[in-house]
Amino acid sequence: MERKGVSFFPLMIGVVVVMVICSMAILAMADVNEKMELEVVGEQGEVADVSGERGLLGGRCRPACASGSSCCGGVCRNLQTSRNNCGGCGRRLRRSAVSEALGGGYRKRDNDDRFDKIYDLLSEQAEERERKKQEAAKLELFEAEKKKLQAEEERNVQARKKKELHEARLGKIVRSRMKSVCESVLGKKIDIPDEDESEITKVKRELDELKAKYVGEKARCAGEKAESSLDALRREKEALQKEQSLRSEEEILKKEIEILRARNEKNKSIDAISESSQSDEIAALRLQIQELEGVQAALQNRSNELCSLKAENLTLKKDFQDLRMEIDELKNANNKRSSEVVTDKSPPAEPDKGKQSLVSIGDAVYTPKDLDALHKAYKKAQAGEEIANKEVQALKERMARMGAQLLTKQCPSAIRSYVRKTTPRNLRPALSAIQIEDDESKKEGGPWRTKAVEKLSEKPEEVQLKKLQEEERRTLRPFKKADMSKLCEEEGITYIKLDQAKANVAEIRARRRFAQWLKDQGLQDEDEDDHEQHYATSTEDINDE
Repeated sequence: MERKGVSFFPLMIGVVVVMVICSMAILAMADVNEKMELEVVGEQGEVADVSGERGLLGGRCRPACASGSSCCGGVCRNLQTSRNNCGGCGRRLRRSAVSEALGGGYRKRDNDDRFDKIYDLLSEQAEERERKKQEAAKLELFEAEKKKLQAEEERNVQARKKKELHEARLGKIVRSRMKSVCESVLGKKIDIPDEDESEITKVKRELDELKAKYVGEKARCAGEKAESSLDALRREKEALQKEQSLRSEEEILKKEIEILRARNEKNKSIDAISESSQSDEIAALRLQIQELEGVQAALQNRSNELCSLKAENLTLKKDFQDLRMEIDELKNANNKRSSEVVTDKSPPAEPDKGKQSLVSIGDAVYTPKDLDALHKAYKKAQAGEEIANKEVQALKERMARMGAQLLTKQCPSAIRSYVRKTTPRNLRPALSAIQIEDDESKKEGGPWRTKAVEKLSEKPEEVQLKKLQEEERRTLRPFKKADMSKLCEEEGITYIKLDQAKANVAEIRARRRFAQWLKDQGLQDEDEDDHEQHYATSTEDINDE
């Protein structure tokens, strides 16, 4: 634009100067004609007509002439007709008749020739100026388009550079993350080349350079266009193939990284679930151990009480046997009949109602009343022993029932809504390790021994529980997902899977029916019933406990 402005400004100045000179020449010629006509004609009216003609000779006619002659650019081509009849002046010129009368026709012809030449010169100059203006406008448009294309090319280059930088940064991030993931998976350090620019950016830069070279060669040598275009196309094809191969490799690596991340997250979730399940199982085992410790302590207390009662009972039995032997000796001594004649049906001899005889047993002396009191005490001790034996038997039965209930009932803290169905713990080893006193071994004077609990599979309670569980499973077998979700809401548990929900609901219903059956059979106390009704069936109950 600066070069163009410098070349166009002097041209405009020259055109303006030429126009000024031409106008000055026209005015000078008009003044000369005026003076000549003023010398010949002295009348005031003719001077006005000549001055009007001077205005006409100035080169401008406002409208078209009345005689039909055309005006081009405001300059009359036919001066004869314009002088004779010009509608722009508004009056007729009388100078022609006066000048012809005075012999000035040659001057008129010379002036017409001069004006024709000047008009032709001015018209040519105007056409030249118009043509130059059009060429200048075309050049301006061409330069503007060229500048637009250059600006757009610069913007594209900058955007391409930004994109390459962004891709390089992304490549660094992907490379670092891939390195960390591979190290975490493989368990050893891996060296990945950390380049400032990826191969894709290099290939793109090479493509841009090749394109620029191709454009320059095309501008410099048009004859080698075909060969250079073929080479450039081949290079572009090779570069595109390299880029596609690199992109495919990057996509494969990204997919492998995603798979490794998914596996890592899955392993973490599995570890968390296993840890939580192990903690729940440990808590359940601790609760069971606490319950068994409580039961064992209660049994130990009862067994200690029973031991003390049995020891007292043995002493009473020995004393009573001694008393019985002494009474028999006294009876045999006082009775006249021999022991062979005495039968079991013969009543014993009643003591005299007067003074009561004294009976000496060892160092102590007892009256019949004392003997009766001792007999009553012996009966009471024997009754107490029977009661203690009954209590021991009841405790054994209760322990068996509790073992069956623990086997059939899920531990509250072990039930979880999002894991597999838990099964009751095997309490046979724990119950078999409980020390239970054997009456026969104690009577024989033997030591304490550990008595194993009978197999619970032979108990009617377990048979009844299995029967109820099978019935509930059979009834729930045709149920669908919607029915089971409603039943789970009614029972207060969370629905996870269809089979798991059926098993949980069947277990809950079977246990409820089994508790009712035990209550009907009189094998379950009220406190045990209340305890069984408060088992946990959801994660909310577990958390509350």
